Formats: sequence, C-alpha cells, structure tokens
Amino acid sequence: MSDARPAAAFLGALALVLLAAGPAGAETRTFEDWTANCDEAGACTATSPSLASPADHLFVARAATGKADWNLGFSTNAALADRDRPINIRVAGGAATTLRPASGYGPFAAPQDFYVTDPAAGTRIFAEMAAGAALRVEYVDIAGGAHDLDASLAGLSAALLWIDERQGRLDSPRRIAAPGHLAPAAAIDEGARIAAAGVPPLLAEAHARTSDCEALESELIAGVEPVIGALSDTATLYALPCTAGAYQVAYRLYVVERGEIGGIRPLYFADYSEDFGWRGTDLLMSVAFDAETATLTSFAKGRGLADCGTAGTWVWRDFDFALVEFRAKDTCDGTPPQDWPRVFPQR
Repeated sequence: MSDARPAAAFLGALALVLLAAGPAGAETRTFEDWTANCDEAGACTATSPSLASPADHLFVARAATGKADWNLGFSTNAALADRDRPINIRVAGGAATTLRPASGYGPFAAPQDFYVTDPAAGTRIFAEMAAGAALRVEYVDIAGGAHDLDASLAGLSAALLWIDERQGRLDSPRRIAAPGHLAPAAAIDEGARIAAAGVPPLLAEAHARTSDCEALESELIAGVEPVIGALSDTATLYALPCTAGAYQVAYRLYVVERGEIGGIRPLYFADYSEDFGWRGTDLLMSVAFDAETATLTSFAKGRGLADCGTAGTWVWRDFDFALVEFRAKDTCDGTPPQDWPRVFPQR
C-alpha cells in the first residue's frame, strides 16, 4: 500500500493556495442571528436585523481588495436617520459612544446606509462587539422622532471568521475604517422624505392625548390625508384631520421641531365673527400649505354653497405663522368668497 501522506500534504497545500486566492464564487451562510455573504468579486458583508424593525439592520463589511480594515454601519430603511444629528452606539447596555455627523459617521452610497468614519471609536466598538450580546444605535429620524436600533450579536464572531477564511485574511486585524471605496450619499429632499413618511408616532400619540379630535384611524378620518410641509431646515408643519363634515374637514395643526431644542407644538390662529369679533382657535378648515412660499390658507364654508364663512392666509416667519389676510361673512346671501368683507388688514 502506498503512503498517503504526500497526497494529503499536496491537497493541504492546494487548499491553502485556493484560500489565499480568495473566493471562487458568491456564497451566503447564516450564523445564529447573522447572515454573511460574499459576492463574486470577493467583497463580503455580514448583517443582523433590528429586533424591532427587520427592515433596519446592523452590518459589518470588508472590500475584496486593498486594506484589510472592516467597515461598520447600520441601515435605517423604516425611518431615515437625520444625517445632521449625533448618534449614540452602546454595546450590551454599556456606556454610549457618541458619534458626530461627518467626523464620526455619515451616509455612503445610499442615504439610508450609515457608516462609522471615526477609526478609533469604531475599532473600540468593534472590540466590544466581540464580547457583547447586543448592540444599540440611538438616532433621531428626519422627522424628529427618536429610535433605537437593537441588534443581536450572537453569531457575529463566527460570521467574521467565515469571511476571513473566504477572503484569505485569517490573520488580519480587527480594525474599523471609513469606507474609502464608497462615495458619500447624495443630498436628499428632506421635505419630500418627511411628507412620504407620514405622521410621526409621537405626534399621533400627542394628538390623541391632548385634543378632542376623532381618532386618526376612525371611519370618517382614516381616508383624509394629513397636510405636511417643511417650514425650515429643522421645523415641519403637520395639519392632522380632526373632524369631517359633509363638505369640509377641520384640521388641528402642529409644528414638530427636530433641532437641538426639539418638540411638538400645537398652533393657534385668529378667527373672526361679525357677532363675536376676534377670537382664537386651534382648528382650521380646508387647509392648504405651499412650501415654496411658506403660505398657509384656510377656507371655512358656512354652508355648502360657500356664500358665507371665513378665509385666512398666513405666512411662516422664523418661528410662527403671521396673519396676512382674513375675510369673514356671517350672512349667507349668495356672495362669493372673493367678495367677502376683508377684516384684516382693514382697508
């Protein structure tokens, strides 16, 4: 019988050569809560979904060529993170690492994909991940809502080892670097994104708790779209349907501020009646908002013929709406809205 040791040695050497040459094709493997994938070119990524929102996920990645540094990041598909606000990252409930926009983290390739760009902070977090059970990313979305992206770390070490083997980098250091092979994500139309995202949960809760309006999901209101528009770089107008009648809808309006002093503020407006004079209201009828001119209009019909009622125009100035014009007519006598008496400014 011939000695099998030379053949075994040859096969072992061949395996090392093939490993050093990199992956032969695309492949995906699952390790507990992590899924690792290497593409045809040899670039590899491992991801773990958010425990609360599977559309979001934590990821680590490494390019096929160049330095052996890793990239660490997270994707916010459900609620887009505000790229101009700091984020916190903490492992297993430990102390938070705060990352500032641009210097600490930023979006690359796609607006929802954020990468750690501070090498020292990223490498420290990466080391903590090896021994931790879970990681949390605390961020604020573009509409001002706070979010926690919680992801399990179970299976991460095995996924990283598999990628090391696939890329032939078993002795590479566990370092984090900015994704030098990716371009920064393009600027986005935040106003359009905010409008598309709908009513923030915190605002919906505040609206239900502090108003006498019908529930947003009620039969009469559910089909009425809110009016949403950008007021500034950090403030957004939300007009939420309150009650619905036969020919008009009443709205309650709020400003949601997502700047350093954030919060939700209900808005109040001037109203006029020939019988009672000027008074305040937190409801406007048939609301429309022009974001280009920051102009808000309201048209309240006294009856379906629209021959009586009120019509107001306001413009946003820095921190509140300023009244531009108000017309009011109590008597319904066939007069069209453009001919209603103007009570502000007075002639």
